[in-house]
Amino acid sequence: MKTKITLLVLAAAMLAILTACGAAATTGSSPDSPDGAVQVIGQGSLSFRFEVTDDAETLTAWDVSTDETTVGDALIAVGLIKGDVSEFGLYVTEVNGLIADYDANQSWWGFFIDGEMAMAGADATDIEEGKVYAFIYTIG
Repeated sequence: MKTKITLLVLAAAMLAILTACGAAATTGSSPDSPDGAVQVIGQGSLSFRFEVTDDAETLTAWDVSTDETTVGDALIAVGLIKGDVSEFGLYVTEVNGLIADYDANQSWWGFFIDGEMAMAGADATDIEEGKVYAFIYTIG
């Protein structure tokens, strides 16, 4: 009987440890996690979800509010992206402080709308409420 109680206590302790480790590993990995992983930024009448997947494949999310009309202008205004403007539009070189340098390591920022590669740049994309806009750090 004593052995069964000891095994039961050990099993409960292992379950508690595994549950705690699992919770720690997922904290902040989901933009909808209850720990407040989604940050709110900006002010204005339009709003959208913006997600960044960085070079370590870590997802960070914001709910952006703005009076700008394009995704690019809104993200520049709140300081989340930087880039170079040419006759072809905005070439995003930095997102959330992380620089992608194609010349150094063939890295670049891919722009996505609702999980699909965008057909236009962020500066040419009008904000549509309910859409999720994202930049994903890419190499190659």
